[in-house]
Amino acid sequence: MRTLRILLVNEKGCFDPGIVALAKVLSAKHRVAIVAPVFAREGIGHALTVSSPLRSRQYFVLNKVKLHGVTGTPCDAVGLALDKILKTAPDLIISGIDHHTNVGEHVYSSGTVAAAIAGTLHGVKSIALSAQIDNPKEEREFLAIARAFNRKLEFFFRNICPDTTLNINYPKGFRSAKIKCAPLTTQMTDNTYTHEVSPYGREFYWMVNPVKSHTVECLCQHGDIYWIKNGFITVTPLKYNLTSDVSIPLVEAAGLAL
Repeated sequence: MRTLRILLVNEKGCFDPGIVALAKVLSAKHRVAIVAPVFAREGIGHALTVSSPLRSRQYFVLNKVKLHGVTGTPCDAVGLALDKILKTAPDLIISGIDHHTNVGEHVYSSGTVAAAIAGTLHGVKSIALSAQIDNPKEEREFLAIARAFNRKLEFFFRNICPDTTLNINYPKGFRSAKIKCAPLTTQMTDNTYTHEVSPYGREFYWMVNPVKSHTVECLCQHGDIYWIKNGFITVTPLKYNLTSDVSIPLVEAAGLAL
């Protein structure tokens, strides 16, 4: 495989062990740069910073990898990297490694997935990379994911179709031979909040974490969640065009065409 120019981004912050591990592995052969939020910006989806200026500071991780910390969102980091920071456009953008899977409807709020889709929108092949990690503060588990991913990098790179983003998730105890192209799981959103009162009498609400368990209906779909629970690495091609083509003639026939 030829040497690639690779941009790494994430939602966990530019010094997170996941992105550092990925940089260490990929930089052995490829030209790698990190441009990512300085601080974690989780669950922020496709948000962009429009009401305040962005700042970027350059650091170094290893000898060959330049690291830029951006005071913005994951999508800010991608846009700023492509327009101002990088001297040459990358061949590939990889967002991750996130330390929990981004599956089903959770991809809509994931900053990890959103950053990869932002790369696709800018015409760059892009991959969102996530994994089930027991200890996200240590590099060891991330390095195992990065090495396994690196062995399949050429396959993934060559099979990114135009206008699509690859969303890849690694389960615990994965085996590289167990890989499945799987659709997103639906009907999994848990809109449940707990209600509590602080010691000072102020009420607050906390979103119940919908990631820890899934309904039988979710598992019966044989989507990405089902295959991850069965030990498979899942690959889901995502498209960013949300237009419902079949609805356009129906709306026009109703006399609502603009």
